[in-house]
Amino acid sequence: MNVKRIHTGYLLGLSLLLSSVIYFFASNWPGIDRIERIGLAVGLMLVFFVLSTVLSRFHHSHRFLEKWLWVTGTIAFGVSVAIIGQTYNSHADSYLLYLIWFVPVMVLGVLTGYKAFYVLGFLLSQLAFYFYVFPTSYFPDWSGETTFVLVLIYLLFTHGWFYLSRHSLLNSKWIMFGSFCFIHIVFISSSFGFWEYHTVMAWLYVGYGILSVLLWKHRKQKELFILSGIGFGLFLFGKLSEVLGDVLGDLLPFLLLAIVCLIVFLTVKYISRLELSEKESETWKRVFKSSVLFVVTVVCTVMLISAFFGIMFLIFRWDNELALMFSSIFLLLLPGIALKDHISFLSNILLLSGLSILLSANLVDVFTYGIRPETLVVLVISFCVIGVVLKLIKNPWIGSYAYLLANGVVLLFLFKLEESYLSIDEYEPLLLIVLVFSNGLIHILGRDGWFNRNALVYSVVPLFILTFFFEGQWLYWLLNSVFLLLSTALVFYKPWQSNVFRYWVGITLWYAFLLYKYYDIAWSLVHKSITLFVVGLIVLMITRVSSRKYTLPTDEEPTFVAKKWKSIWLVVVVMVAFVTYNGVKNEATIQSGKEIRLALAPIDPRSMLQGDYVTLRYDISTLSEGTELPNNKRIKIVLSSTTQGTYEYGGYYKIEGNWNKPYKPSDDDIVVNGITYGDDDVQYGIESFFIPEGTGQEFEDKTTAIIKVSENGNALLIELE
Repeated sequence: MNVKRIHTGYLLGLSLLLSSVIYFFASNWPGIDRIERIGLAVGLMLVFFVLSTVLSRFHHSHRFLEKWLWVTGTIAFGVSVAIIGQTYNSHADSYLLYLIWFVPVMVLGVLTGYKAFYVLGFLLSQLAFYFYVFPTSYFPDWSGETTFVLVLIYLLFTHGWFYLSRHSLLNSKWIMFGSFCFIHIVFISSSFGFWEYHTVMAWLYVGYGILSVLLWKHRKQKELFILSGIGFGLFLFGKLSEVLGDVLGDLLPFLLLAIVCLIVFLTVKYISRLELSEKESETWKRVFKSSVLFVVTVVCTVMLISAFFGIMFLIFRWDNELALMFSSIFLLLLPGIALKDHISFLSNILLLSGLSILLSANLVDVFTYGIRPETLVVLVISFCVIGVVLKLIKNPWIGSYAYLLANGVVLLFLFKLEESYLSIDEYEPLLLIVLVFSNGLIHILGRDGWFNRNALVYSVVPLFILTFFFEGQWLYWLLNSVFLLLSTALVFYKPWQSNVFRYWVGITLWYAFLLYKYYDIAWSLVHKSITLFVVGLIVLMITRVSSRKYTLPTDEEPTFVAKKWKSIWLVVVVMVAFVTYNGVKNEATIQSGKEIRLALAPIDPRSMLQGDYVTLRYDISTLSEGTELPNNKRIKIVLSSTTQGTYEYGGYYKIEGNWNKPYKPSDDDIVVNGITYGDDDVQYGIESFFIPEGTGQEFEDKTTAIIKVSENGNALLIELE
């Protein structure tokens, strides 16, 4: 086990332990009460911090563990905040959860300079903004103007992240590419649709896209030029189709074809001039040429596929899949193969388009008519043509795409064959085993290269998909066990350690498995938690024992845990105080608050960190008809008792210090705090009720919620009945 595998072993072990903790608290196990739950959450957080601090006091060769344990403890703080919400039924996935979590993460990032904190902070800021705009407990009716402002604010603060990512203080490629992609995605997505400001956003993006392409043309980060070019090119294609579709009608595909020809012609001319230019270095010209050709290939491929489909639809109206297939072969694939040594980028456009249309011909034929003699002809010819492309084309991107389509054709044939002749519906997913073994055999027997790497991916990914099926059967446990053993072997098996690609495939599948199993209902979160905890300990012990066989240099350079232990522990004290304060405050409300009952109607999803919950809506969530409230304002609502023992809206509310009409306080009334959204809707912070996993059906018939209201008007949801 080399140093890299030792690091990986500790990373996976810590990830398993942390996942175990998240799974356990998400299960909302009824065996522990409120105080014990908060104590466990705080204790868990402190365990990681204390262990990291203790390690920093000794000389050893695993300094990275100190930093990782501190980051793990910081993640545990977020879990603790989530547990507060779960214990006292605060909003599921509230933006406040991620915003509160974000603050100490960024403070620790500034204090320590450790990039992992900044990456975590970036993700938390994105989640906070997302859940502010799209909360899970209610549906805010944002006006067009408000939405426009929110989009602009998002773009500004994400640009801030992008700027910081390139600054010496942060210097993170993860944040740089993440923020850059988010900016373009939000720009493009908000430029289409029925939103009243989408035209304004479209024109803004026209200017932004042009500026972005020109700006990154001469910079070192050519990946940003490629992303800008692809994003802006696809945006122009979408707008061209949207605007000219109604005007040109059936002529639009011919216009797209003409535009593709024009772009190819101009690109050939520009590239030839670039190569003759003496102004730029050969390295810059080579990198820039590759970037331009990549952008042109992606954009023109999308346009050519759309144009080809449009023209073929005008001619055949989808009634002749054989014509579609042969047209793609003779008009696109054969010319693409012929041009591969002359105009390679045009060859790539033709090949990518032809392969996509060829697969479409298979899909249209199979899903329209099922298995028939013509279908077998289409599938066999398609497979042979893809095989020819794989044999003749050396470009790894084209080859990888062809390999993907070859697997798709095989899988399509197998499933339709089963549907028509075999009738093994219950075990139909096992047909994926054909891909697992065939691709696995190709990978084992083949030499390293793009073909061999593709074979590995299309061997293990179908096996991962199979872990989704056969819940409650022995096959489920067998397939999951085989998958875990294989993914672990890809990371740790010594004869495979020289292959970096295998290593990263194994790591990716490990974390995909952990994420997926959170939502897998085949076995309970509690049992998953126990299993992950045991496995995590085993992985850590094996890693520890294995690392002793290697002599690793002792890292004498202390980490930030030792250098700045006073300042970072001050942050920890604040985090613990915050969790404790919120627990005490909510407990005080439960003990001293006035109890009332409200009518409700629940539904049940699952929170990212807090487990299963029911989303509630009350009679008092909507005030009397005709009430018009300003959006996103704090409001105090007067509740009056009814003869049924519940409380209802009493007709009075207070916004910004003003009552809607003269109100005389009464001892029988309850004043509760809320926030407005929409014309007459109010949200009180009691719209989520967390339940033990799998018990949602028990709450379907609940009609009343028991609420505790403190003297200052804050409400807590206690129980449903």
